[in-house]
Amino acid sequence: MSLQTVYNRMFRTFRGKLAVSYIVVESLILIVAAALMYWFLANEIYKDVDNTLIHEAQEMVEFLEKTPPNLWVQQTESFSDDFEGFAQLINHNGVILFRVGKQLVGHDKKDVNLAIQQAWRSNSPIFISTRGLLQKDNFRVAAIPLHIQNQPVAVAILAKNTNDIQHFFKLLYTIGGALGLLSMIISGLVGYRMARRSLRPIHDITDAAQAVSNGDLSRRLDTAAHDEEIQTLVESLNKMFECLESNFNSQKRFVSDTSHELRHPITILKGEIEVALMHERSPEEYKALLKQLFSISDRMQHIVNDMLTLAQADAGTLEITQEPIDLSLLLQEVGQDHLILFSKRKINLDIDVQEGLEMIGDQHRIERIFYNLLNNAFRYAPENSTVTLSAVAEGDTAKVRVMDEGEGVSPEDAPHLFERFYRADDARTNQQGEGAGLGLSICKHIVLAHHGEIRVVLDDRKGATFEVLLPLSTMNPEYAKRLQGLLNKP
Repeated sequence: MSLQTVYNRMFRTFRGKLAVSYIVVESLILIVAAALMYWFLANEIYKDVDNTLIHEAQEMVEFLEKTPPNLWVQQTESFSDDFEGFAQLINHNGVILFRVGKQLVGHDKKDVNLAIQQAWRSNSPIFISTRGLLQKDNFRVAAIPLHIQNQPVAVAILAKNTNDIQHFFKLLYTIGGALGLLSMIISGLVGYRMARRSLRPIHDITDAAQAVSNGDLSRRLDTAAHDEEIQTLVESLNKMFECLESNFNSQKRFVSDTSHELRHPITILKGEIEVALMHERSPEEYKALLKQLFSISDRMQHIVNDMLTLAQADAGTLEITQEPIDLSLLLQEVGQDHLILFSKRKINLDIDVQEGLEMIGDQHRIERIFYNLLNNAFRYAPENSTVTLSAVAEGDTAKVRVMDEGEGVSPEDAPHLFERFYRADDARTNQQGEGAGLGLSICKHIVLAHHGEIRVVLDDRKGATFEVLLPLSTMNPEYAKRLQGLLNKP
């Protein structure tokens, strides 16, 4: 593995940066902990050493002050036999009266010489440390003046070497450094693995997103395989993938069905024109042909207009005007417009509409709902049967029903009736081949745009029943207020 690869993994990936962050944070913690531990231990250990040194020096001085000066050397020598360190006795002229161990006074011992001078001047114990704590030949030195008749006549110097303490600290930091390094390595590895595990859902999401972008719209993420914090994101993405798949399949089916619906009339139109151009015809024949071509183009225009309405509904740009509508009058007029059509096949239209039903919406589009439903009933109703158009107020909702006495709707077809281009079995319709299967889908979008509901009712009666629920402005205070505002507009 090259250094560039290692660098990229450690500093250009999130898991690498997280692992490095773990190492840096732990290093800072260890450094701070080591500094605090050193400060605390050094203070405690050297405080104990210094207290012991001062105490022993005071004991020696007190003992010598009670002893005749001619016996000081012998008494100091006797004292030094039990003292683990260096001892010196210096008179006021700087002459060394007694010395055990390393000489502490000299031209190269400026700090000791300064301590002796301060002891003479202050007439009190002076304590110094000759070097840094972790350096070699570090001495803790105590200088105490010795008095005769309250006059300083000499200075006793006691010193202890701290090599054993230094060795302890070096061993401690060697072990601590090794353990700290091992801890940082382990922390880095654990942090890297934890980061990889934490980022595993991101990799799964990335793989799924790439699969979806490459056309695999059925790809889903496993919600049970992730932590609770990621499950909400995964569930949202799965819903988004489902919507994408549904919309893509819907658009694919829409394009396919549209092509199929338009190909048939275009083929007929092209064929009729080709036949007409083959030889001369009379004006009456051309007129009949043009009527037939106009009928075909009119059907194509209806299909295109319906597709435009559905496209606007999908894009959320379907324009719905807000105006007061006398729903009772509208239903009566729609029913009257179908009387002649129904009479051609001896179908009776029974209109039972409650008076005083008012709502707010787009009158043209509301008319289209019931035109489509009555045309649909005309296609499926047998001769000498009855189609019923009824409307009644239930609370703040108008319930409008269109019922025929045809073959009805099977439970298998019911969930798909409002899908685009879906048509039930043509064997049960009396007008084979008519319609593009867009009418009920358009009805659904218009009803939803008016905050209503449309459904097919499955019951034991013969025939099909379509039920439309629309909000009434006369019963609903909110709609009544909007209606009053519309009526008051100039």
